[in-house]
Amino acid sequence: MEVPWRQQMLPPKSLFDGVRERLKGADLAIGNLETPLTDWAEQTPYKDKAAIDTGKDVILRVSSPEAAQALGEGGIKVVGLANNHTMDFTEHGLLETLDRLRKAGVLFAGAGENLAAAEDALIVEIKGKRIGILSFSDVVPRYSWAEESHPGIATGKEADRVLNAIRRARPKVDILILLLHWGTQFVSEPIPRQLFLALEAQRAGADLVLGAHPHVLQGVGCFGRVPVVYSAGNFVFPTMSLPTRRTAIFEFEFSLGGPPSLHLVPVMIDEQGAPQLVEGDYRADILSEMSKLSQPLGLQFNGDSGSCTELSTPATPPAVTPAPPGNRNRLSR
Repeated sequence: MEVPWRQQMLPPKSLFDGVRERLKGADLAIGNLETPLTDWAEQTPYKDKAAIDTGKDVILRVSSPEAAQALGEGGIKVVGLANNHTMDFTEHGLLETLDRLRKAGVLFAGAGENLAAAEDALIVEIKGKRIGILSFSDVVPRYSWAEESHPGIATGKEADRVLNAIRRARPKVDILILLLHWGTQFVSEPIPRQLFLALEAQRAGADLVLGAHPHVLQGVGCFGRVPVVYSAGNFVFPTMSLPTRRTAIFEFEFSLGGPPSLHLVPVMIDEQGAPQLVEGDYRADILSEMSKLSQPLGLQFNGDSGSCTELSTPATPPAVTPAPPGNRNRLSR
């Protein structure tokens, strides 16, 4: 089934009303765009039809021509595209998404017209510092990955592809941010595969790892001085269950010579799918939840703030669980 975007009650740009001022106050606001922006009608034939028919999987798109502009006007400057829904409306939907984002002035990483474009780091300059952003997905539907001459997403199924991209980008930037689409949906603790990829990313040279896919909040961990947001939850998303409505804005500040510091801004998603800043009990509950989830992963919160030190490590070392090499053969396409 195609899940309709709840925009009949709110114009796309209004979905950001509750957080726009906060996002626009950041030097660089990054999000995971987990849907193609397209009115292309052909759905991917490569997802499991039985899973879609039973609601275990979904086909997503946002067809409104205002959606890309709404992202930019909402304060989002960069989106990661490496995820399991970007190719829901085939490569045509992806290419239209790229075109709409470009016209709206929203930068992106993690997908492109070919493999090199999908795996390349986006580099932006902020206050004289070069910031690199990479986006990879460890959740990869069949034939959604980019190839040398074919559009698609950057796959993280082969960990070496992620690590090599980090190593290529590291000499070119002052700060390197890795977006990873990974983990298990609706589970609040990271799985060993997430811990493995996060540790290897830190060793390869990433300064910050930002995760998505579980659709619920997971804790923030540390490997040395590198913070890892295992799952930022949902944000602008039509959902009704309480765990999937609780979320946050993760604000990181990088200072010369020190680890990045984190300030957590609690957010609730309202009945129209729009994020709203919260105070009182809602705020306290989200902060308490994040503190409990983060402590075993190596980050200690002091109220709504925390940072990683050289000695920060998860309470349980990650199991080494590299995935087997993915089948990149298109012969059965």
